[in-house]
Amino acid sequence: MPEHDTYPLPASLFPLAESVSAGIALHRGGKILFANRTMSRLTGYAPAELMALDYWTFFQPSVQQRIRERAEAHLLQDDAPTSRCETAIVTQAGELRWIELSISHQEILGARTVIGCFIDVTVRKQAEAAQRQAQQLLTQIIDGDPVPTLVIDARHTVTHWNHACEQVGGIAASDMVGTTRQWAAFYPSERPIMADLIVSGEIDDLLHLYGSKKLRRSPVIDGAYEAEDFFPRMGEHGRWLYFTAAPLRNALGEIIGAIETLQDITERKNAEMELRAMQADLEAKVTERTAQLQQAKASLEQDIARRETAETELLKRYAELTELNCRLQETQQQLVQSEKLASIGQLAAGVAHEINNPIGYVNSNIRSLKGYVTQMLEVLDVYESCEAALPDDERQRIRTAKQAADFDFLREDISQLIGESQEGTERVSKIVQDLRDFSRADSSQEWQAADLHHGLDSTLNIASNEIKYKADVVREYGNLPLVECLLPQLNQVFMNLFVNAAQAMPDGRRGTITVRTGTAGEEVWIEVADNGSGMPPNVRDRIFDPFFTTKPVGKGTGLGLSLSYGIIQKHQGQITVSSTPGIGTTFRITLPIHRQAPAGAPQ
Repeated sequence: MPEHDTYPLPASLFPLAESVSAGIALHRGGKILFANRTMSRLTGYAPAELMALDYWTFFQPSVQQRIRERAEAHLLQDDAPTSRCETAIVTQAGELRWIELSISHQEILGARTVIGCFIDVTVRKQAEAAQRQAQQLLTQIIDGDPVPTLVIDARHTVTHWNHACEQVGGIAASDMVGTTRQWAAFYPSERPIMADLIVSGEIDDLLHLYGSKKLRRSPVIDGAYEAEDFFPRMGEHGRWLYFTAAPLRNALGEIIGAIETLQDITERKNAEMELRAMQADLEAKVTERTAQLQQAKASLEQDIARRETAETELLKRYAELTELNCRLQETQQQLVQSEKLASIGQLAAGVAHEINNPIGYVNSNIRSLKGYVTQMLEVLDVYESCEAALPDDERQRIRTAKQAADFDFLREDISQLIGESQEGTERVSKIVQDLRDFSRADSSQEWQAADLHHGLDSTLNIASNEIKYKADVVREYGNLPLVECLLPQLNQVFMNLFVNAAQAMPDGRRGTITVRTGTAGEEVWIEVADNGSGMPPNVRDRIFDPFFTTKPVGKGTGLGLSLSYGIIQKHQGQITVSSTPGIGTTFRITLPIHRQAPAGAPQ
């Protein structure tokens, strides 16, 4: 680098330098000859300190040589063009600041001088780094998600294709990301997948292509859709997939892409088909057995006709037929009762829905009435505040009218009346909701984690008419986790136990039904105890037998506790009973918190 003057240049030579927002520093290969105030704020050095610094002090050793070469080119070459680059400088506090550096030269006071223009771009650089980090984090989240997931942008280009999607679709992410071939994992020829139609906003095409595949709007995400379909090209024998696609929007609400997730439901579909096949086979066997029974009946009738003279045999056959007829009648009564219960359940759900409508607007009207009454009382308060300004005879008339109407009592009682009315409508709404939860025909029959306390309370509310005239209910609930179960079936068990406990109370004495809950390791337990009549050992040992009942004919089928036992067994639990005549009965149900898969079932 050639030698140059190193004395500072007067600031009066550069009147405009102090008005620009960029840092300006002049040098001739060594010391700084001039720096504006922006340069001082950018580097943290005072103006006097800058004049004593070597120009290269700001740059890191790794870039000093490159900056020196560019500056030397301007000092030695007349036609050296202005050069620009982004680099980092070191401030007085040791902080790194990113700048956009422009290097040019000018003849000043007869000597060539290098002009360095420093524009602070640290904030932009930090924002770019944050954006890259966020993008990397998003990519890690999607790639690590065990649910097959793909993402496309507004140009229908695949931006993410995670590992789970590779396994289901059979195509590597490297062959998908950056292309518009997302269809290739599902179809033999090009056609839009659900995410493409959501990005394009072509809802009519979405309904046309997926309407026959159980298409439905997502109840959770606005603009998202769900469907299921069979893809014969996937796997060895094809796969059933349940897929969900949702739009991705920017801060302005504009669609900038879509995300689609897949779920392999092949095992569930295969199980459904096997179940239908088993049902058809069972129906065929029932038909065959019915034909055999009819044939046996015909043969029996012929045999009876041939042996009319054998009185002993005839009586024996008659007794057998009588017993069979009784069983058929009991079975018929049970079937009729089941149909009645199903019809009552549907009717109750419909009635509950119809009750909800008037209760809804009655409750709304009461809230409005409460507001109106409050406003009217406020108006009356204003009138009372102005009462002192009225003539004596007018004030006397007002006092007389208030006394005649018992105004103070009305003011106090009207709020209580409205509050009691609100409480009444809320209680009706709660009863109706519990009735719908218990009896609705579309109750979920899928295993799911449920709150048993909610089921107990809902069932007690439904059974309150059977219980309230005979016993008081005491709840001694412990802390229960969510239990994997079929809650509607457990509610039926609870209903049987509550009704039996109420009916066990002797006439003329009001009893107590105590409901307790708790946990024991990986299990929960529920107890329903009553202080009713109790059971002798010979009755207690048979209560879970089908068709066994101590109730009069027409009052019970003897199937309630038998069905309850089967439901608890289905839940891999236990139901036990302890009873003492004259003391009472306690039923105890034990259930696992997490259901174990049946032996041989896929994990």
